[in-house]
Amino acid sequence: MNKHHNMPPLSERLEIDHASLAEQAAEILNVEALAPIMVDDDLADYSERAKALKGVASMVEKARKGEKDQILKDGRTIDGFFQKLAKPVQEAADAVVAAINTWQRAKLEEQRKREREEAEAAAALQMADEAPEAPAPVKEVARVVSSTGRVTVSANTFWTFRVIDPAKVPARYLMVNESAIKTAIAGGVREIDGVDIFEDVRTAIR
Repeated sequence: MNKHHNMPPLSERLEIDHASLAEQAAEILNVEALAPIMVDDDLADYSERAKALKGVASMVEKARKGEKDQILKDGRTIDGFFQKLAKPVQEAADAVVAAINTWQRAKLEEQRKREREEAEAAAALQMADEAPEAPAPVKEVARVVSSTGRVTVSANTFWTFRVIDPAKVPARYLMVNESAIKTAIAGGVREIDGVDIFEDVRTAIR
């Protein structure tokens, strides 16, 4: 049970402890009103009244500071007491959370490592699947033979391309990398999204 459970609320305690001060404040405010200042001699009464009012106001302020200072002092005492209890408990909680974080980080790193290994394996498999096929045989479609039997003009087919939809071209063929496309076609690739691969004729003159 709280040992302060029988103590009155603060507002009531202040009224009890400072009842005399409250009476003095009420009395100084209930004195007969001063007559209007008509001559210099009237200033003496006003000076005495001001002095009395300021005296009571000073006592009120002193009492207020005394109460407030004690509350501030008690507040620091309360903070120190509970901080002393809380600090080791909080440190223990932080240690437990740190252990959890260490475990979670280790799991996350293990997961990232596994994902990297899987990605590398998938990339290697994709590269293996995309290995160039055997070049298509060159078909000779025309030949001109001289009277001496020497071939002077010949023509054969070959695979080349033209881009028909750049948006569909895979990233590795962008900008458009014609050299990469030609290499792929020479290796046997016949289908590339966004590229029309067709058989054309190339004529060689000797």
